[in-house]
Amino acid sequence: MASFGSEYKRRRWYVRYVGESNVAGPVPPALPVPLCRCGAQAEVKQSRHPKTAGRAFYVCKWTFDPLPAAPCDFFQWIDGPDKYDPRIRLFPYHSTELKPYHKFRRWVPPPPNPPRMTDEEKQEAACRRVRDPPMCKCGVPAKLMRPNLGIHLSLLHSFDAP
Repeated sequence: MASFGSEYKRRRWYVRYVGESNVAGPVPPALPVPLCRCGAQAEVKQSRHPKTAGRAFYVCKWTFDPLPAAPCDFFQWIDGPDKYDPRIRLFPYHSTELKPYHKFRRWVPPPPNPPRMTDEEKQEAACRRVRDPPMCKCGVPAKLMRPNLGIHLSLLHSFDAP
């Protein structure tokens, strides 16, 4: 029974797919979706391995089954090294989540922070705020209020209740 427990832990929590760290592994066409050695249709994951982060691959859908009849360990790359993106490792993910190919959506990095506003853009934004003041959720225009604390703070908006 001890060997079952260690095998379960190895397969359930400490999974490193055979070939996931192989940067130069073969890349066959993504379609048609391959069948695993156990006969089931393979499902898709995106790599989190430091050498191959961001690349998509097929894996047996029974990989995370706690009581597999026979471990399949099927692995096949979907895309090449050009999809490598280590930023994927900065974001949370579900390590046991697998998706069929037609439901898989590739992780895309969030857009970079916009550049700082120029003085002209700041002035234009201030004029726009004065011309069209922000509205409260109830539809009353907000009134520009300055804090009376003796130190320079940002401007606050408030409104008078009807």
